[in-house]
Amino acid sequence: MPSRQPLMPFPVAWSRISLLLLILFLSIAPAVASQVDGLYSAEVAVAGQSAEQRTEGIGRAFAEMLVKVTGNRGIAGRGELQEALKQSPRYVQQYRYRLIPGTGEESGSEADTSRLLTVQFDAEAVRRLLRELRLPVWGENRPAGIVWMGIESGGQRRLLQPESDSALMAAMTAAAEKRGIPLLLPLMDLEDQAAVQVADLWGNFIQNIRRGSERYSPDLIVTGRLARLSDQLWRVNWHLYQGDRSSIWRDEGGDPAQLAAAGIQRVADLLAERYAPVLGEGSLSRVRLRISGVNSLEQYARVGELLGSQSALERFELIAAEPEALTYELQARGGVQVLEQGLSLGGVIEPLPEPPEGGGALTEGIDLYYRMR
Repeated sequence: MPSRQPLMPFPVAWSRISLLLLILFLSIAPAVASQVDGLYSAEVAVAGQSAEQRTEGIGRAFAEMLVKVTGNRGIAGRGELQEALKQSPRYVQQYRYRLIPGTGEESGSEADTSRLLTVQFDAEAVRRLLRELRLPVWGENRPAGIVWMGIESGGQRRLLQPESDSALMAAMTAAAEKRGIPLLLPLMDLEDQAAVQVADLWGNFIQNIRRGSERYSPDLIVTGRLARLSDQLWRVNWHLYQGDRSSIWRDEGGDPAQLAAAGIQRVADLLAERYAPVLGEGSLSRVRLRISGVNSLEQYARVGELLGSQSALERFELIAAEPEALTYELQARGGVQVLEQGLSLGGVIEPLPEPPEGGGALTEGIDLYYRMR
């Protein structure tokens, strides 16, 4: 299996790094985008605690975990995973049961649906399985999004409020957790209320919304306009903004909470298509990346952490070092575009507007030019 750990030949220009580099890699863990916990665990309802019921629950939990790890909602239906799904108990690290609050034994009832089974799977074994099958492994560092939602009912428009719209917020939060997406919801305190108005959502005044979102430092912005059309019908219009890219879609239904959850699911689908696409055989490509402005051990370690977090990379290797620049050879899944999207997260490096002049032999064959922020 290919390794994603960097091979570190030390050219003469970097010989001073020596043993200190190992110490820094062990001690420095900079934030890249948002760190998502619990990707390799899942919780499902079970009817009881028999061996048969436990095995069935583990299979469903395994499928849910795969959705989070790969980013793909339909991943469990792929043919190459069917044998692993049948053998899902072999990937279990630990499991436990708990009662659903307010039901079952806790309230004296004998209801069969009172238990939840929480399963923790072996992360390394799961990653090894997916890489052997050439399926995506979306790392723990993922783009965080903030959601601004407006509600229109009875001719009145207002912004989503934590106190009065807890069901909508809970639905969105639960959907984000199921997909492993970092979700930010505005506090809607006086600062938020002054920064973003309901008219900004309906007028699609994205510059105002961007300014109002700055305090949360999101990687992307989601806006939703939820409108009641009749007693039993709602419509929601969604926008997803990430950098200079945007996506628009609309949905209708009778349950506003389900519409809110479906919107977050769609956001997760779009992000997975960008950062963890499901690709076929022969999709690996060689990419050479040069990063300038690297003039300290800490910056060197930050670059290594960033590359190690990229789900699009099978492996990376340092092939050249200059006094203030590094060149890596990467094996990327999905090509340069997918890789660029991942490198944009976290604020570690940024693309150069144009290649440096007078680079000579050290810049020959370079595909991507970046610099430290």
